[in-house]
Amino acid sequence: MKKLYPLFILACAILMAANIQAQRYVLIEASDDPANPANIFSTIMGDTTAAGARIDNNTIYQLENGRVYVSTGRIVNKPEWALQIEAVNLEDTDNKAILTRIPNASGDYQDIMYSEGNVTFKNLWIIAGETGPLQQHDWGRVRVLGENSRIIIKDCIIEKDRGGFLQLRADGVKCYVENSIFRNGGNRRILQGNGRGIDARNFYMDTLIMRNTIVHNIQDRLFRSQGATQPHHYIEIDHCTSFNTVGRHGHIQLGRVLTAKITNNLFINPIMMGTSPFYTDEQTQPDGDQHKVITIDTLYENTALSIAGNNIFWTQDVINYWATNDSVSMPPVLSGLVAQHLGAAASDAFFQEPLELNNVPGTILQYVIDLYNNPASENMYDFIVEDELVAGTPYDSGNLFDFSEFDPCYGSETVSATAGTDGGSIGAVSACLALGVFDTEANPNLAFTVQPNPVGTEASLRFSLSRSGRISLTVYDLTGRRVEQLYNGALLSGEHSILWTPDGRLAKGMYFAHLQTEEGTMALKLMLK
Repeated sequence: MKKLYPLFILACAILMAANIQAQRYVLIEASDDPANPANIFSTIMGDTTAAGARIDNNTIYQLENGRVYVSTGRIVNKPEWALQIEAVNLEDTDNKAILTRIPNASGDYQDIMYSEGNVTFKNLWIIAGETGPLQQHDWGRVRVLGENSRIIIKDCIIEKDRGGFLQLRADGVKCYVENSIFRNGGNRRILQGNGRGIDARNFYMDTLIMRNTIVHNIQDRLFRSQGATQPHHYIEIDHCTSFNTVGRHGHIQLGRVLTAKITNNLFINPIMMGTSPFYTDEQTQPDGDQHKVITIDTLYENTALSIAGNNIFWTQDVINYWATNDSVSMPPVLSGLVAQHLGAAASDAFFQEPLELNNVPGTILQYVIDLYNNPASENMYDFIVEDELVAGTPYDSGNLFDFSEFDPCYGSETVSATAGTDGGSIGAVSACLALGVFDTEANPNLAFTVQPNPVGTEASLRFSLSRSGRISLTVYDLTGRRVEQLYNGALLSGEHSILWTPDGRLAKGMYFAHLQTEEGTMALKLMLK
């Protein structure tokens, strides 16, 4: 997934302004022995002087794309040094660097990370809690312990953690998640309340921005906040897609928050188990014995909620099953306090358009059926979906999918394709190829320019749209390789300026900026000096 939002880029630039000194890169070479993958733990934690000091607090550890790495110990960074791990080629998101675990010398599986300082993960596939074939996954293997730290997750897959994929254990965290996938969370084959996307627990966040991210095949909530004594400052969940979420305790639990923005999302079957008084028996439910999709615990004088342009619906097979169970009904979307705050704007918070994604893992409704048939069962349908490559192996649970064909997009003829607050598509649209809306004819009226050129540390790419619509702006090198996609989404009519800050590792020379719009295309030569 490739979409980059200027606001997100600006926020990251401001946050990292204090760390613009010379960057050090350390390549951790992959092993050619599949039985003995390279161990990143010893390289990262051992990157010190003889006296034990870090060699360079501003180091990026690079992993080879498409290769498998392991960690045999818990990586712990301190506040004075940021943990930065990324794939060598950040543009090759189809071949992420893979990080998993193997037992250490004592036979124990260690945590992936307990961070005490800032963290940046880019283009990684992290298999966080897998142990043996079809075994319960470990719980809470990626934890954030640094008060006021900053976490950036970009173009990553994080899966197979029984708790939360990102588990916060500190106040004041700033967390940015973009173009990522969280999947396979919770206790397999039994009734439990684990399996969360981002788990703030009882801590307050300074900022959570979650964009163009897909969450699927989890047992509990996309976002959990419960018991914090101070409100979150800012929560934004925008252009995200969720499906196959059981919703044991809800879907988006904002808890206490001052400003929240829930916009342009596609939530398919949120709280698939429906709402039942029997299952509101634990954890907080603001509206008593009902689960609701988006909830808040407290309204403050300065509370500001923006909830709009979301497609939230249940498929007919789920609705039909609920009809067979007298104790289960469709969950309301907005909790009482959310609806009260929105007032008349509540009618714009969501709409319901059933649609099908092109190619995603199949429904996990059978797990819900098994849950209600016998809550004490330890042999319910396994909602953890494995790649079909494990067919016939001990990892084959019967719930298989060809992830090489994963396609979470939908047709351009749907209402959702133009229902966003910006006039564009909703859901994690950066995973899709613009839904076929671009005009390929050259159009000089776009007035596409760049200043300055030659380009130094940054350049402003400017253009004009006569009408609102989707655009894509991408930089390529002379071989035609995509260097960076600067924007992929909808814009209003008028003048626009998008900032390009070239990666310091790019070679000097000629590049091309390619602008695609519904009104036509234009290209510019860029000289990087």
